[in-house]
Amino acid sequence: MAKEPAYLSFFNLKEEPFTTSPNPRFLYASPLHHVALQKTRYVVSAKKGLCVVFGDTGTGKTTLSRLLYQQFVDDGFTTALLTNPSYPTANQLLRTIMQEFEYPRFGRSYKASLDRLKEFLYQQTTQEKNTLVLIVDEAQTLKPAMLEFLRQLLNYETNEQKLLQMVLFSQNELRVRLRRAKNFSNRIVLKASLENLSLTDSREMLEFRWTVAGGKKFPFTSDGLEAIFDYSAGVPRTQVILADNCLLAAFLKKQKQINQSLVAEVAKDQEIELAT
Repeated sequence: MAKEPAYLSFFNLKEEPFTTSPNPRFLYASPLHHVALQKTRYVVSAKKGLCVVFGDTGTGKTTLSRLLYQQFVDDGFTTALLTNPSYPTANQLLRTIMQEFEYPRFGRSYKASLDRLKEFLYQQTTQEKNTLVLIVDEAQTLKPAMLEFLRQLLNYETNEQKLLQMVLFSQNELRVRLRRAKNFSNRIVLKASLENLSLTDSREMLEFRWTVAGGKKFPFTSDGLEAIFDYSAGVPRTQVILADNCLLAAFLKKQKQINQSLVAEVAKDQEIELAT
């Protein structure tokens, strides 16, 4: 078990407020995160097929994917989450999907396994009236052949609905590839984009995490918050890393407030330069 940071008792916290682990409890839903959630939930609930959420590194895609996964499970949907989809072959991706859906009835060949998955999707959707969802994080790592395989799965449908609902979370580099993969991109029903936070959203995100962790008196001054924003350029992950290091620095100095000067000192130690 990992040892708790020494600053927890100093700031009267129950847990770490600024961890980079993708815990859905700590996800601050900015207006763009909220829109992404609503779009993905609409596509899945209406059984329309494919939704893609784009965003640069550190904008909260992975945490959002975990939250969405939990929400779909709570809704009673059969949901699979792939966190590392860079499989070398379609057969390996197929077998992983079947395992995640707890249906490892593999055939003797790739086609036989694919037929069994199609039969499973049809039976679950039309007879059991179930909703099956595949969430893929880090979708920019999917090889072209894997995108083609997912496109094939999206072809499975009845006259009324898709048999498999799919949500991809990807860095923006996938946008360029999709412009060349017209057969796949034409199947995207809705797109959403996550961007860097504004100063107001940055403040609300840090305060939200502080409250979730059991914090009372928020330690960051106004100029301290502005400094975190300036050094991070609004990237949530950078803000969280910087804020966590600031808590440790404040604890070592035995000071309860974190101002611009302390943030600048921590940023220098972490070799984080002011965003231009």
